[in-house]
Amino acid sequence: MKFRFTTRGFYSLALTLFLVALISGNVLYADSHKEHKEHKAHTTENVDVLNVKLHTEPDKISAGEPVNLMLHLTDAAGEPFTDLMVHHDRILHVLIVSENLQTIGHVHPEDFEDRDMIAELEGVYTVQFTFPYSGRYILALDVMTEDAEYTKHIYVDVAGDKKMSELTHDMRREKRVVGYTEQGGDRYTKAVSINEKKDASKYTVKMEAPEKIKVGEMVHITYHFTHAGKPVTDLVPFLDAPMHFAIVSNRLDGILHTHGTVPMDAKHDKKKMDSSQTKEKIPEKTPTTGHQHKGITPDKFGPTVMLMTTFKKAGIYQIFGQVKHGDQVLFPTFMVNVEE
Repeated sequence: MKFRFTTRGFYSLALTLFLVALISGNVLYADSHKEHKEHKAHTTENVDVLNVKLHTEPDKISAGEPVNLMLHLTDAAGEPFTDLMVHHDRILHVLIVSENLQTIGHVHPEDFEDRDMIAELEGVYTVQFTFPYSGRYILALDVMTEDAEYTKHIYVDVAGDKKMSELTHDMRREKRVVGYTEQGGDRYTKAVSINEKKDASKYTVKMEAPEKIKVGEMVHITYHFTHAGKPVTDLVPFLDAPMHFAIVSNRLDGILHTHGTVPMDAKHDKKKMDSSQTKEKIPEKTPTTGHQHKGITPDKFGPTVMLMTTFKKAGIYQIFGQVKHGDQVLFPTFMVNVEE
């Protein structure tokens, strides 16, 4: 279920109560972290509307060591950007992908018990992550206000002896997929390597896509899920969507965060549809990212989930998926080639 969450209204009382403490303390949160190295956001959209700087604790990010990633959001006037709405059950989505397109992370401020609500009054949102390998990563954030949805991305360099592998092209259309036990409340905060071997996975995912995918054309991609050789018909929503996707090219020039849909067929009779109407529709938001949030997520669905998307440039793309079965979070990931 999606609901509106605006911090100006909700936090006004909290801001008053803590004003004395904030003034007499060690100055504002953002000021207390000036010594941290800043990472500036890269974007081609609404650069004058939302600005992002990243501070890290510790300053130097090392492979295998946890790090706090503090995202400082400001508007065009330099004021804290705090009017965030909950969309897909979170106020801010952070997607992390390695430059070899083999590692994925999807985290949010609400995922952590030590969430700093006071810092968020100043537009500073913190997530925690452990980068498994040294090398470059792209970090993209996705937020929504009443006016529009905004995406930004930042590059992070990770030190350490455990280096990530080279980028390889894997164009298979059917794969075994590992299931990861969720941490409660649709949380999974660890990095996932798509090549990880975890016992003998009983999940198989087949992806069907056009033989040729061209720039600017709407593409319909279909995912079919089986478990122990049988169709999975009881997939459940994850973060208020049938399936989440992070689409990244080998240029590492951005991440498109979008969502799957459930195809309607004879199995979705009127009774089921009436029941699913209790889940609120997500309004379309297209001004900044071009992708849409709409439709209804049934309580259970499968074995098919669809992705509809458009590629703006030619190249090799990795399509990371995230879907839930019981308490297992699956990350079906497939690579496609997009032509002019």
